[in-house]
Amino acid sequence: MNTIERIVVIVAMRSELQHLPGLPYLPTEPDDGNPWPSVSWNQNGMEIIAVACGIGMIRASAATEAMIAAHAPDAILNFGCTGAHERHVNVGDVVIGIRSVSHTSMVIAPDGSGRFDLHDGMEAPAAGQTGIASDPALLAIVRVAANGWTPERWIGAANDSRASRVHEGVVASADVWTQAHDAIARLAHRHLSLCEDMESAAIATVAALHGVPYLTIKDISNNELQQATIFDPALEHLPEREVGRRAAMLTGRVIDRLASVQEGTSSE
Repeated sequence: MNTIERIVVIVAMRSELQHLPGLPYLPTEPDDGNPWPSVSWNQNGMEIIAVACGIGMIRASAATEAMIAAHAPDAILNFGCTGAHERHVNVGDVVIGIRSVSHTSMVIAPDGSGRFDLHDGMEAPAAGQTGIASDPALLAIVRVAANGWTPERWIGAANDSRASRVHEGVVASADVWTQAHDAIARLAHRHLSLCEDMESAAIATVAALHGVPYLTIKDISNNELQQATIFDPALEHLPEREVGRRAAMLTGRVIDRLASVQEGTSSE
């Protein structure tokens, strides 16, 4: 793979970013002069720049464009929490995103039915081929990093007693939190998605436009097919001590693995 000397890590929430191994401190809060405050450090010979972009597709797109313009990264990593699209994917599980798709690219017909449409006159890709593929070299790295690793169980998770698992699948993205079971089923059927977030496809799209390798790693914070999320102002449905923690751990392992690969390449 090409030499990677600078990595940008883009995460929606500071509560997620805080779990990234090696992070020296959290970036400052955004202000009018700097909507994308970041923190950078050297880790294993690579420069890492991390930013909490905020929730949603627009913020994620804008932050990605800003980070590429400011830092010209060799790769972009994204991690954070997601909601499951399959009943067997439990809270505390981790999903390696093999593709990221913006699932609200739609045409709503006069009869109210909807179809996925890229608005380019072409037939929509087959299920499992919608969206943007993660970088193959980064996927190979994360598979090695995940081999033999078991995510810690989510404290107090309302699921069965089995250990948390690592899955691979499509991440569906939109400014939507889907709770209705039939709507989740339609998304999973259309895209073969394992989970949904509000940033990944936006980051992937901007990264692809600039030719920057991209990978997303997500952990499951809710599964509406098992238990409906009850929203509350204190964000207890996204507890800071848990949200994004497992995906952050695997992202840290990817960064370490990238460093070892680069070191081995440079010594040859």
